[in-house]
Amino acid sequence: MPEKKENLSEEFKKLVEEIKRISKTDSYQIKIETDKANIFDSKIGGIPYWTKDKEYPKNSEGEKLFLLAQINFEKCEEIDTPLPKEGMLQFFVSNDDVVGLDFDDQLKQEGFRVIYHEKIDYTLTEEKIVKEFDIPEIPKDDYELPMNKELKISLHKGIDYITPNDKNFDNIFSKVYKEVYNKEVPEDSSCFNILNDEEYDQLYELLSGFNHKMLGYPYFTQSDPRFDKKYADFDILLLQIDTDGGNDIMWGDSGICNFFIKKEALLKKDFSEVLYNWDCC
Repeated sequence: MPEKKENLSEEFKKLVEEIKRISKTDSYQIKIETDKANIFDSKIGGIPYWTKDKEYPKNSEGEKLFLLAQINFEKCEEIDTPLPKEGMLQFFVSNDDVVGLDFDDQLKQEGFRVIYHEKIDYTLTEEKIVKEFDIPEIPKDDYELPMNKELKISLHKGIDYITPNDKNFDNIFSKVYKEVYNKEVPEDSSCFNILNDEEYDQLYELLSGFNHKMLGYPYFTQSDPRFDKKYADFDILLLQIDTDGGNDIMWGDSGICNFFIKKEALLKKDFSEVLYNWDCC
């Protein structure tokens, strides 16, 4: 906790700890590795694993999509339900000024695609995939795509806590606030109205939700798209990729990207309906 904690009340500290206790859940933090990735590795960007039994994803203009990320679950030692334990999950995006996002229909898989390979053919080579499918390379000096190079990644199991801009946060905050302070949160109020400036800043510091991860709780620079009723049931954070200047990942003006899925669909390995969102400052 930052140095300012000495000025915080015991009630506030208890409030934060109780929110953590109630909301804690498993997540998989994504670490950027330094060694070179191949087509079978979990990675951000680069040449994707691909097989000829699937049509390579294109946008509505017929342009091939770029690999945003792929996760090889067979190389993830700590993976557990509800994520698959085998196969490859891939996320593709379009090289345009909205990175394939349709703001009117964030489920529309035209400018983006989420694809699952249940079996992985380890006899394939990168050279064969590039030649057979004419895989596009990330353009040099491109400012539309959030990534400009290939990054090998690994997943590590950890604990996550609800973030202040998650759609369910206000309900938890109101419940815990009443227990700790013996006061009701006024209707149409939130932590922003209730806490003083220092407490509010500390709340965001302690429950930030930044970084790259799978599962857990999302972070937004704007607001949770799941406040919209048509997206409310997308209860699982499938993937989050944050702006990461040290690794040349940038979403607009220091933004963040999230993919959500319904739990029952994830358990069935059905990725046909995924909520895609990214926003920036």
